[in-house]
Amino acid sequence: MNFRTMMIRSGLILCFLFLITNVSHSRDSELNWVAHWLGEEGREQLVWEVAKEFRFLYPDIDLNMEFVKTLPNEGINFKWKSAFHIVEMINSGDITTDVVYLDAIVYSHVAELLNDPEWGEKHLLDVSDQPWFQNSQKEFILSSSYYREQTGGLLVGPYIEGFFTFLWQNQETARKAKIEVKGRGMTLDDFFSYAKQLADYNQKHNTSIPFIKLCSWNRLDILFEYLFKSLCDDPYFAIETKYHPKKELLFLETLRAFEKLSIYQPVLNADHENLKMDEWIREYLDGDGLFIVAGSYMYSHFLGVYPEKYDNAVPIEPPAIRYSNGVVGDFIPTYAVMKKSHNREAALNLLKLWSEPKVADRWVGYTKNPTGLKGHLQTPTSDSRDDVYNRYIQDMTTKYGHLPMRYYRALTYIFGDKNPVAPNELRATLAQILLGKMTAQEYYDDVMKRFRSQ
Repeated sequence: MNFRTMMIRSGLILCFLFLITNVSHSRDSELNWVAHWLGEEGREQLVWEVAKEFRFLYPDIDLNMEFVKTLPNEGINFKWKSAFHIVEMINSGDITTDVVYLDAIVYSHVAELLNDPEWGEKHLLDVSDQPWFQNSQKEFILSSSYYREQTGGLLVGPYIEGFFTFLWQNQETARKAKIEVKGRGMTLDDFFSYAKQLADYNQKHNTSIPFIKLCSWNRLDILFEYLFKSLCDDPYFAIETKYHPKKELLFLETLRAFEKLSIYQPVLNADHENLKMDEWIREYLDGDGLFIVAGSYMYSHFLGVYPEKYDNAVPIEPPAIRYSNGVVGDFIPTYAVMKKSHNREAALNLLKLWSEPKVADRWVGYTKNPTGLKGHLQTPTSDSRDDVYNRYIQDMTTKYGHLPMRYYRALTYIFGDKNPVAPNELRATLAQILLGKMTAQEYYDDVMKRFRSQ
């Protein structure tokens, strides 16, 4: 080997080492974050505030933020977008995002795509041993196994978001049809009477206003869970994720409540399976529907999509059949750190910032929702006594704050770990029952056959 050849090879090696060092340094000095809450009014505002504060506190870190809704991945909605993005990184080994958008639903989507319910242990950081996490989360988050179970046995990030589910009532529709809806203490008979009044109005005026306005984002399982719980004489029995023969009978009774509602058509809008969420919000706030089944998070969606008419919808306590057994709702994580993050320290610092009491207070103030973070505000407050959103959260907290809040989505609270019904199946079938296309007994027989054949 002559001198010239040796110099060329040495130069190439030095160039390669220089490039590797620069790439490594570049990744160590940047933080890539997929954020949530684009277009959701005060929630999005809070994201930008946290990003601004992070850049101020850590000027040497280049924070690159994009919202999950803008990800290019194919998917039914933004939760699937995040799931596909995480799976792509895992399969390729190229961790391009340090802090991902992840809640219990996204976790389950990834588990489904990877066929691995324990994928989090391999690919996500468990922050439960971080002092800042232990000091910032409310005690029930740390002490209950329920929250770990939603994300593969890990606590992956701060439980920023809390929400109550309920019925939203359209005030314009109620006035037009002269229906006086009970805001609290509604019985199932009351609920049926409202359906009959709206059906009579539609017949008299040749209109087709649906009793429940639905879209492709179907959450009828919320109403089902409320009604089922209200049949139980023990609120803890209602949320216990263990099979009991008594729950079989209550399952059928709840299905029959849906079937009875089906006689008051149109219970649902016929186009719901193809109706996108933003269109659904606009049509509903314009008066097409008496109720929607959703949660307190819709306040931000209403303001973000249709601020001119957001106050046409007000929160209503769902009906109870026998007992009022608490709120169907949840506290969920929003962000998690990939285990192979190129800048783990900065990623954890971002989650730490999201856990501060001032962020908790802003969340409660901006979104009118509860939070799993410790802060000075436990429930939303307002200078206006007429703020129906704040008052609803305060009323439910006062009435049911002593009971654990759960939203299972799947029927594990009936069938335990042998539950044969996926959440989307339940939602779609409940819609079919409300439309009069399936009976309660038919679906009950099908589910029990699958359950007993395991």
